[in-house]
This record gives sequence, structure tokens and C-alpha cells, in this order.
Amino acid sequence: MNQTYVKLLSPGKIGSLELKNRSVFPPMGTNYCNEGVVNDRLIHYHAARAKGGCGLNIVEICPVHYTSQTGLNPNIYSDDAIPAFAKLAKAIHDNGGKACLQLWHGGRQTSGKPFNGKPWAPSATTCGFIGEEAHAMTIDEVWEVIHAYGDAALRAKKAGFDCVELHGAHGYLIDSFVNRHTNLRTDEFGGSLENRTRFGSEIIKDIKKKCGDDFPVMIRLSADEHSPCEGSLKIEESIEAAKFYKKAGVDALDISQGSYETISYTVPPYFFPHKVNVENAGRFRREVGLPVIVAGRINTPDMAEEVLEEGMADFISFGRVQMTDPEFMNKVMNDRVDDIVHCVSCNQGCVERLFLTSFGASCVFNPACGYEESVVIKEAEEKKKVLVVGAGPAGLEAARVAATRGHDVTLMEKTGKVGGQYLLAAVAPRKRMLADSMSQMGIRAAKAGVDVRLFTEANEARIKNLNPDFIILATGGEFAYAPIKGAKNTVNAWEFLETEDFVACDKVAIIGGGLTAMEVMEILAKEGRQVTMIEMEGQIAKDMEFYVRPYFDKIIQDYNVEVLTNTKCIEIADDYILVEKDGKEEKLDFTCAVMATGVKAYNPLEDLVKELGIPYKVIGDAAQPGKVMSALWAGNEIAREI
Repeated sequence: MNQTYVKLLSPGKIGSLELKNRSVFPPMGTNYCNEGVVNDRLIHYHAARAKGGCGLNIVEICPVHYTSQTGLNPNIYSDDAIPAFAKLAKAIHDNGGKACLQLWHGGRQTSGKPFNGKPWAPSATTCGFIGEEAHAMTIDEVWEVIHAYGDAALRAKKAGFDCVELHGAHGYLIDSFVNRHTNLRTDEFGGSLENRTRFGSEIIKDIKKKCGDDFPVMIRLSADEHSPCEGSLKIEESIEAAKFYKKAGVDALDISQGSYETISYTVPPYFFPHKVNVENAGRFRREVGLPVIVAGRINTPDMAEEVLEEGMADFISFGRVQMTDPEFMNKVMNDRVDDIVHCVSCNQGCVERLFLTSFGASCVFNPACGYEESVVIKEAEEKKKVLVVGAGPAGLEAARVAATRGHDVTLMEKTGKVGGQYLLAAVAPRKRMLADSMSQMGIRAAKAGVDVRLFTEANEARIKNLNPDFIILATGGEFAYAPIKGAKNTVNAWEFLETEDFVACDKVAIIGGGLTAMEVMEILAKEGRQVTMIEMEGQIAKDMEFYVRPYFDKIIQDYNVEVLTNTKCIEIADDYILVEKDGKEEKLDFTCAVMATGVKAYNPLEDLVKELGIPYKVIGDAAQPGKVMSALWAGNEIAREI
């Protein structure tokens, strides 16, 4: 047993419930249940985290009432749901964990379309994210939903769950009753804070009445919504609300932040500091006097131990951390911390994929997340000699998985480091951990048995000498210059990100407005340069993640970055840039420019490999430029097929 993390590995208690350690798998949305029923995908997902050593597993977003159905989350507003939930609770228990079920009503932050009505909420307000005016609940409807929570909790108990959590954060129904911005009522459920917390308090009382005083009830709260709206929740009022919930009988607090309008605080991306919510959690623990779970970029066991040692929380939520590595806690317990696959808070798989696709949540660095039964690395029936060319994310993952299956794998990389183009992203402020993730991928590949050869360019002689049975071409992409006169006389974005040492000018133009251009803009703006972005389309960074855009919008505003959209760059000369906007040409006074106009596939070996007659596959940006998730997953997939 690891003696370094004494606090993290110590037993804990929530009400009558004893937990083997201080780790929690929090209720992060997955959207796996496309029929509103617990299915095998959700069961295997939670079972993997329990098997990985997590103390408490919270099953997420379970609607308690028909007015909150999503079609993507498992409903618990009918007794018919109990058998399926019982299978889920048993799977968690059989793998060594304790099971908690989160009771949820979305309020105005869910659509009324599934039941041909309006969203139910304390008042007739509209959530900007959903865009539907809410129905102001009548007193009878308020009590109907209160009792629905109690009935749902009883179903959870009958299904074998050890406790329940109320989702009272992030702008959902309980939270919207507390929030003065969304609760405009003048009856006993509006006005004073005591009245506004009455809805949540009565739910707690109803659960205790139906399930017994010894059945633990937790509540998730937003410490601060970080909203500019008048009347939105700040930490002082949230703490006072928690005191009312304590009086009603709640057993623990699960402290988060934000709402739909400020979702970056709810699932903080890479540009947020680590332990971003710890100070808030500490205040709740001191001032309310209940056990506290804290969430928010606590990414390593060392961070967690420090938080616990300092008395800022009693339990640590490892959400994205355990999506990336479900064996996180086992590795902590068994002195294998160096083998942990670390979350980089990119949010591509767990947030972007959740909101913008129909596939459900997963993870860039763990293609098995949400696919535990199908993405399985099995021993190869026939062992082969495999050559992987290129040590970017796609090549590294392909090499590791192929070697894990028992193949004899050689990885050739012409440069002296692993990571490929992904290292360019690591240059931007607060993204240095991306480089560490690539180094770790290289180490994992070597540990799996891959012969990693740096400073080794794959060519005809080397390929013939190795005589592989299969070749994976993961040679990445190359910078794509736009057809602009003088473009190749400028510094391109890749060169800039690799060196950060070219700009002698105080005034710089960036040609292009994509994601890479935004990274360049941030660096230059924070260096004090006067930056202008020139983009031919109507919007900059149109493919940028919605949870990241507010961060860059603020940089543009704070540093007075000029943005010229619908502006075509025609020529780049020594002392001017010629552009066209609205059919008119104009010379702009610039002597320094950075080209940030995209990427194209780089695949110089395919014709040779075809000629040699060796079976092969082209993956990653060498096949089709895209995001790191598609590249890494492609590497994993082809390696499982060889």
C-alpha cells in the first residue's frame, strides 16, 4: 500500500455510509442512454471506474419527473426503472465501489419538447442556452416535483444504491429556485433565501421520510455561478443556502461552479488553474460544517493529498481524470503513480463530444472510455513485425497498442522528439502539459516493448532492411500556405510556435483566423504587440470549442486585438499588406506578418510502400488533417485490427 498518499487512501464517511478511500467519480453527463433506460454501456462504464479503485461512484443526471426527460439519460420516475438500476448498482458493488445515484430535474435548462410543453421552472424565464421560455410552476406542481424526488430516491434505495445526490447546481431546477435571477416568485418558494431554499429543503425532508434518516443524501452546489446577471449566485449566498440544507438533514456537500451560461467554470479547461475550486470548498467546509466533496482540475494524487491535508475538503472528485485512466486509484494504491495516464483538461472528448455529437462522452487519450466492452486490446493471434512511421499522437498510440498485443513494433521518427504537431499546441500559455502528455505516450510505448528510434527517417533502405509485415504511416501534416502573393516570404505559424523568436515589430498581422491563429494571437498580444487578425470568412475560429471561445474573446477585448473578418488577403509586401473587403482593395501598414492558414496531409512514403508490396495503412493527419482525438483513435483502431 502506498504510504505517500495517506489522506487520499484513508477511509471516509458520509452519514452512515463508509467509504474505502477519499476518491469520488462525479456525476459527469455521458448521454449513453439514448432510450432513457440504463443500458450495458453505462453499466460497463461505471463498473470500470469502480474496478479501478474509486471509493464512491455517482451515477449522473437521472430525471425524477417526466417534465425533465432528455432521452439520453436514465429516467427514474417510474418503478419500471428499478431492475435496470439494480444491475448498475450491483456492477459497481461487485467491482468494489459504493454506488450513489444523482437525482436531477433540468428546470429551464432542459427542453419541453419531449412532453409537448414548456420547461418547468420557478418562473417564466428563458435559458439562453436552451432558448425556450419556461412555464412557471404552480404550487401544486412544485409539491408534485418535491414528492417525485422522494419517490425517485426510494427507487434508488430499492435498486441497491447506497446514497443519493441532489443536483442543486449549474442552473438546474433546485439551483434555479435559489437563484434570484431565475426565481421571481412571491409565494413561500420565493423572496427570502429561506423561501428560495425551501424547494431543496423539502426534497431532502421527503427523501429522509421515505428512505429513513440513515439513508445518506448529498447535494451538489455551485459555489459561484460567475454570471454577470443581476441576482445570480455568489459564494456568500450559496454558503447560506447550504446551511438551510444542513438544517433539513443533508449529509454532505458536493461543491462545483458555474452554470450553462458559464460552463467553463463547471468543467474547467486547460486555461483554468489547477485546484480552481478548492478555496471555495474550504469555505463551505469551515462555515457549514458538513463533509465536502470538491471538483475542479485536481488532476494528480499529489494535488489531492495537499487539498485533504490542508483541510479544504473531505473527498476529491476525479472526473475527467478517471475517464482518462479508470485505473487511477489502483495505481495510486499500488505505487504505480508514474503509470497514470493524465488528463490534460482539453475537454474534446468529455464536453465537446457530449454537446455537439450523438456519440456520448469519451476521452481523447482513452478510446475505451464509454466503449469498455468493444475497445479491448487482445493478444494478436498471429504476431507480426510492424513498422510505424511518425511519432505523433496517432503513431505513438498505434505503436503502443500493437506492441501490447504482442507484435514486434519499430517506431521511426525523423526528429529528436515525440509528439509531432501536437507539440505546437503545447507552446501556448497554460498548455505546457500537452508536451508532457506526448512524452508520457512515448514512455508508455517504450514500456509496451516498442523499439523507438528517434532521429531516424524512414526510407527505402531502412524499410527493406527491417522487412516489416505491416506498415502504419503516421507522418502527420505540413503547413498549408494560402495562394497569396508573398505568403512564403513570411513566417508561418508553425515556425513561430516552434521558436517564438522572430518578431521585431510592435505591430503584427496574422493572416488567418483559425485555431492556430488564435494561439499565435494570444502569445503576441500578451507580449504587448499590437495585433490584427485578417480572416476571409465572416467569423474567426469558427471551429473553436464553445467552452474555450469566451477565454479568447476576453483576450481580444483586453488586449485590443483588431479583427478584420470578410477580408481577403491578396498580397504581402515588405511594408504593406493588400486586402480586399466589400469589393474594395486597401493597403494596410504592416512590416511583420504571420501566416496561419491551415494544414495539409504529409504522406511522402505511400507510393514507395505500395511499390514494395507491403500491407499498410495511412492514419492521422497524413490521411486527413483533423483534431488530435481522431488521430489518436485511428491509431488505436488500426493497431487492434492488425
